[in-house]
Amino acid sequence: MTGDQMQPVPSGRRVAVAWRLGLVVVAAGAVLLAAGVVWVLGPGAAWWLEHVDKVPVDGKDGLKGKERAEALDTIRGRAMAVGTGLLAAVAIYYTANNAVSARRSAQAAQDTAEAARRSAEITERGQQRSHELTEQGLVTGRYTTAIEQLGSGSLDIRLGGIYALERIAADSTRDHPTVMDVLTTFVREHLRDTDARSEESTTHPPSTARRVLRPDLHAALTVLGRRNLDHDTRPPDLTRLGLTGLDLHRLPLRKINLMHTDLSESDLYGADLDGANLYCANLSRAHLASADLSRANLNGANVSGAYLGSTDLSNANLTDANLSSANLTDADLTDADLSRADLREVQGQSAAEIRAQARSVEAAVFDPPDGTAQPRGSQA
Repeated sequence: MTGDQMQPVPSGRRVAVAWRLGLVVVAAGAVLLAAGVVWVLGPGAAWWLEHVDKVPVDGKDGLKGKERAEALDTIRGRAMAVGTGLLAAVAIYYTANNAVSARRSAQAAQDTAEAARRSAEITERGQQRSHELTEQGLVTGRYTTAIEQLGSGSLDIRLGGIYALERIAADSTRDHPTVMDVLTTFVREHLRDTDARSEESTTHPPSTARRVLRPDLHAALTVLGRRNLDHDTRPPDLTRLGLTGLDLHRLPLRKINLMHTDLSESDLYGADLDGANLYCANLSRAHLASADLSRANLNGANVSGAYLGSTDLSNANLTDANLSSANLTDADLTDADLSRADLREVQGQSAAEIRAQARSVEAAVFDPPDGTAQPRGSQA
């Protein structure tokens, strides 16, 4: 555009200019009309009567006295009516104009507030996104460091990496499944190490010597067992592992997949196996006193000869499980499913006591010939 060309005027500005010109015209017209009314109320009444209404006022034929006064009053009355109407019209105009202006102002204020709100939302989303990216960058850095620590030759550094991963899983819901997969893989792979187990004595029961897991493996299992279950996408997979003859007392193993895992002769005193999947697992001769096996899946599991004194087996699935020669002293079998379970030579509870607690003992096998189990006895 050249310098001598006129710049286009914004539409909003044109509307404002036109509105002001209209207001000036209306005001000028109102002033002129008001002046006319004032003139008619004064000397103009006689002129109006003679030239507009064609009624002679002066001369011998003009109105005289009372008739002249009445005629002029009529003209002035009409002028007053017109003036009153004019004032009313102006008042209505200005009232309407003020209402429109107020409405426009209110709408403008509302639009401004809405724009400010949207701007604040955009800013907040940008800040939140920036915070998330920063936080994720920090988590990624922590995760990389922890993975490097897991591969260290130093036990202390590996332990630091395990607990660092636990903190990451607690801080980042998105990274929780990945951390659990890493720790699961760590356990599965390093259980093959020659130094994964050591020979030590355990006190449950005192006469039995059991091997102890290397501290970093025990720590990894502990972290897996005490994870936040609400953030799980799937339970940790510890299936088909060899964990026989180990000291695992009080270990948390909630809702962990232990299908076909060998836990025979292991010390699981006070262990938390709530909701664990022990399908076809081997728990023969294991020490499970005071363990929590509520809601656990023990379908087809071998629990023969195990000590289950004061063990919580409520709502557990023991369908097709082998409980022969197990010690059930004070075990809680409330609503447990013992369908087709082998209960021959069990100790600690009679068949009647078992039936009274369990949800189902359909086709379960008890001692012949009268269907009674061994009377209460001591630990196997």
